[in-house]
Amino acid sequence: MSLAFLSKPIGGSKNKDSGDVSGPSGDNKRPSKPGQLRGDGGNGVVGGSPRVDLMPPEIRVKRAQLQFRRKLRLGLVAVFLIVVVACGAIWATGSVTQAALLAAQSQRQQLVAQQGKYADVTTTKGSIALVQAGQKVGDSTEIDWQAYLTKLQGTLPAGVVLTAVTIDSATPLKVYSPATVPLQGDRIATLTFTATSAILPSIPDWLDGLATLPGFADATPGDVSLADAGGYTATVTMHINTQAFANRFVKKAASTSNTDSSASTGGN
Repeated sequence: MSLAFLSKPIGGSKNKDSGDVSGPSGDNKRPSKPGQLRGDGGNGVVGGSPRVDLMPPEIRVKRAQLQFRRKLRLGLVAVFLIVVVACGAIWATGSVTQAALLAAQSQRQQLVAQQGKYADVTTTKGSIALVQAGQKVGDSTEIDWQAYLTKLQGTLPAGVVLTAVTIDSATPLKVYSPATVPLQGDRIATLTFTATSAILPSIPDWLDGLATLPGFADATPGDVSLADAGGYTATVTMHINTQAFANRFVKKAASTSNTDSSASTGGN
């Protein structure tokens, strides 16, 4: 038996000692870096610490649940903080509003106290306003009959004299009855007068003169008779409309207003 194999190096040929590794095609390739496997493009790492995931799935589910609970707690805390901030804002707004209300009430009390100092003036003004309102109501149906009859006498022909006058007019408490005869105009008073004349009066001339009076609505001639003492007596019924109203206080108020406006304009 030959014992020549004992003289050979242990561990393979020279190529193996030099670190060459034969590939599938018989070519010898040397790894570019220690710890890399041949034929894997240098991606495999040899020598890393081995790891094995021995954790049960229940623990992973438990951890996921714990994370979800943490998120819920954070959400609840955030909602609580928002509610606290909102409540604080509402409380601050209410405090400001309450303070404004108290200030307004205090100002109102001061104004009432100041008004109490001038209570007499307020009472006087109220009395004046009441009197003015009464004047307007009383003046609403007033006719200056003295001036009106004077104008009526002026429309009569020369030598004609008024001998009797009957007046029926509206009052502040009584509305004058409307016309009941067709073609008669609206009226607020009826004036019936009797006049005497030495000669036979011309009724058309009388009616033409009466038409010039303010507030004339219509006129109806009555009987013409011969008086016992001589002369003629005629009766006329005349209706008067709102144009005959005196409106004394309305004109007075208008003149006062015009005077005040003129004074203010002159002052400017």
